[in-house]
Amino acid sequence: MNPKKSFYQWRLRVPSNYVVRLVVTTLHGVAPENCASHHLSAYDFLLPLQNKIIARWCGSGAWSPPVIRLTSSRNVMLLTFSLDKREERNILKAHFQAIPKVMCGGHYISWNGTLSSPYYPSYYPPNIDCSWIIRAPLPAYKLSLKILVIQIQEKSPGSSKCDKDWLEIEGVRYCKDNSEDIRNKEYGYSVAINFHSDELVTHKGFYIEYKAFSHTDRCEPEQLNCGDENCKHQYKICEGDDSCGEDSDENCSYKSCFPYTYKCLNGKCLLKPNPECDGKRDCADGSDEMNCACGRHLLKKNRIVGGEDAKPGKWPWQASLQMGAHGHVCGASVISKRWLVSAAHCFSDSDSVRYSAPSGWRAYMGLHTINEKSNHVATRSIKRIIVHPQYDQSISDYDIALLEMEMPVFFSELVQPICLPSTSRVFLYGTVCYITGWGAIKENSHLARTLQEARVRIINQSICNKLYDDLITSRMLCAGNLNGGIDACQGDSGGPLACTGKGNRWYLAGIVSWGEGCARRNRPGVYTKVTALYDWIRQNTN
Repeated sequence: MNPKKSFYQWRLRVPSNYVVRLVVTTLHGVAPENCASHHLSAYDFLLPLQNKIIARWCGSGAWSPPVIRLTSSRNVMLLTFSLDKREERNILKAHFQAIPKVMCGGHYISWNGTLSSPYYPSYYPPNIDCSWIIRAPLPAYKLSLKILVIQIQEKSPGSSKCDKDWLEIEGVRYCKDNSEDIRNKEYGYSVAINFHSDELVTHKGFYIEYKAFSHTDRCEPEQLNCGDENCKHQYKICEGDDSCGEDSDENCSYKSCFPYTYKCLNGKCLLKPNPECDGKRDCADGSDEMNCACGRHLLKKNRIVGGEDAKPGKWPWQASLQMGAHGHVCGASVISKRWLVSAAHCFSDSDSVRYSAPSGWRAYMGLHTINEKSNHVATRSIKRIIVHPQYDQSISDYDIALLEMEMPVFFSELVQPICLPSTSRVFLYGTVCYITGWGAIKENSHLARTLQEARVRIINQSICNKLYDDLITSRMLCAGNLNGGIDACQGDSGGPLACTGKGNRWYLAGIVSWGEGCARRNRPGVYTKVTALYDWIRQNTN
């Protein structure tokens, strides 16, 4: 209060995975006007660089509102306070704290919800980009979005569109308060939202509400139409409320379930997307949380074309299938103590080799480098190979096989099963997943010695089908990079396409199946779609 000097500065620093939140509680003698005489400035840096100013308040008079909350993009912030000493009643009161750095963006399948800029209602940090995709749970539904708050840095004078910070919804950019009709809009079944902030001035940001709706169904989502102008909540009916008529409970049985709804062991259905293994018991019988000892790295501590060496123990479900003098032939994934899953095409006989005979194969688990001699590596003989009865070699449809090991394998830090995604689980387009294997490091090249990993994205089925002239069936999914450069290759066949779910648990979304060449432009990798074959896997592995 009533400071004696004309200039002050505070360098704020917090631990490295945190960002600085600055809360200015009282500010007299400084107002957001002309910056000639005195001002308070916050920088996203420890030096007062003009291109790093997050916010600045200038001029005289009390600043309103009395509280401002700023967030840095990194773990440092500089605050400078300069003033004209003759000014009476100069007051600055503020505090700062370390808050965890948030990752923004994501994919949501939901009937309704909210979305906001990072740290809302605090000012969003500078220098960030976030992308969200929101999807209605059923294709017949659309999404309506309501922008409740939008306070974003104004565009440059003379600029025709938002060029500094912006909120982008389905390709349309917003950076200032809009009229009511623009703030309330209807979209299709899926909406893409992006948020960008440059290195300079930040603001409060945005807050959006969204909900799924249908023009044809009067009932709310998750309700059943009982006729007689009545709608009843599906959960109530499925839990014994028969006020919707005697047969309404049939809507809970599997035959009446929507696609992408999860079926509990007792036959009841859940409308919640991807409920299994999310840590919450959603089925009355608890069956959605039963088979969850899978898909985790236990270590405390990337052939793939365009990948890199994987750390030992990072992909503990990866197995190498080897055959005598031929060495490594295919990859596989551990799904239980006795069972591995791989691609059917690995077991088609050639003129000289009987790949279909279980006795010729050995599975190596916990392996990092091919041919490594280590007591951490588990080796098992194969007792039987079950190739899917509908496997079609000519088009690689139903390209899946199960391998039963002669003896069960013991789980450890280096050997763990991957989770099988149930039929109802959805892996959205754009989801980042990983492929792993010891396959060729480029087309027609030698195999990798060290396990490789590479990041790929799931690609829209209809786009992939166009690229491959309608060869993609509903038992296939595509992943990769349309620009090429990253892909699975010969020797990766049968290995996993692993994607994360809630709680950082890994799921086997796909099995490396086929593709035209390796890592070619507009020729993504094609994988066997595990959700489409989940019931067959479960039936055959008990």
